[in-house]
Amino acid sequence: MANHQRNETTEDRLLRERKQREHERDYTGPEKQFVRKHGWLPAAQDRLQRVRGTGREYLKYFTLCAEKAIDVHLFWVENLVEFDGRGYPNVAFCERYPEQYELIAMKLRRAQGFLADFEDLVLNRHSPKSIDFYSGLPFDVYNLDFTSVCFPRADPPFSRTLNAIVTLVDESARLPDKQGFDMLLTFRAQRSEENQEAIRALKDNVRENRRGHGWFNEVFLASYGDDLGQLLHRYHEFLLLTLPKLLGRFGADAGFQVACTHRLYYPRPSVQNTQYHIISFGLSFDWVGKDTELSRTVRQRVPRQEIITDAYFGMMRRLITQNITNVGAARFARDQYKQEVQALLALVEEF
Repeated sequence: MANHQRNETTEDRLLRERKQREHERDYTGPEKQFVRKHGWLPAAQDRLQRVRGTGREYLKYFTLCAEKAIDVHLFWVENLVEFDGRGYPNVAFCERYPEQYELIAMKLRRAQGFLADFEDLVLNRHSPKSIDFYSGLPFDVYNLDFTSVCFPRADPPFSRTLNAIVTLVDESARLPDKQGFDMLLTFRAQRSEENQEAIRALKDNVRENRRGHGWFNEVFLASYGDDLGQLLHRYHEFLLLTLPKLLGRFGADAGFQVACTHRLYYPRPSVQNTQYHIISFGLSFDWVGKDTELSRTVRQRVPRQEIITDAYFGMMRRLITQNITNVGAARFARDQYKQEVQALLALVEEF
């Protein structure tokens, strides 16, 4: 296990304490469990079916889990990741705070740990921890459960977080052993905390889609009217339309056939009682290595780029036409979901 030390600053401590308070309220709540069961779990199960087609029994899994690592234990219960009696040999995690890192390491054992910011881990290619990380690629599922916004005000419009995600996609396309993978992405949607220039760029992208694709404009008008401001007023929905589309475009450019597996959101008050939303969506990336025959009976070969482009525009069409799940308004057995979380937490304590 990689153990890279990092001194905690006062800012680190305050952020860590805020994260712990929000963790107690959010990560153990029924809404988060709904996301795990109806977003993460089906996507991971679908990916495992593809993985088993290559002869492997379990997923290779990378996560930004919190200290209880509920996602890892859920995936073990569902027979998606391996536990060999001593730990999780095919799981890796990343955590920026030393105290949290040690707690996670004790829970997961044998898992490969990186004491680092995710962005540093991916972007600082010459650091020892980054070299360790890249030597372990590829993973089958990346669960990037961020606790912050995608476009922080202090970052440039193309934020370090977005840069890290896109870099990871690009590097996956350069690996000798190219394979498909899933990304499970979770962000805080809080417009007041985001870079306004980044928001303008996303708005411009929507306008270009409306001008360039009549079907997109027709559905957009039916859903949001002619005023983009109506969609921006529902900022979480704006991000759940634009972010998957943006990352899907980067994936297509890298050579992957991309699909969006799920989109969910729910409201949350922050520690300072400011309203925001948690948004969660999944993207599957499948490598298109060569032209493909339509079927065994139709011996017409489809060009590789056509496969990639058709998949991207198919995803765009589904993003603008399909509903987004509002977990906060969904009817489900919240008490049962709370009990499921408590059972997983009890399992955690047994390890």
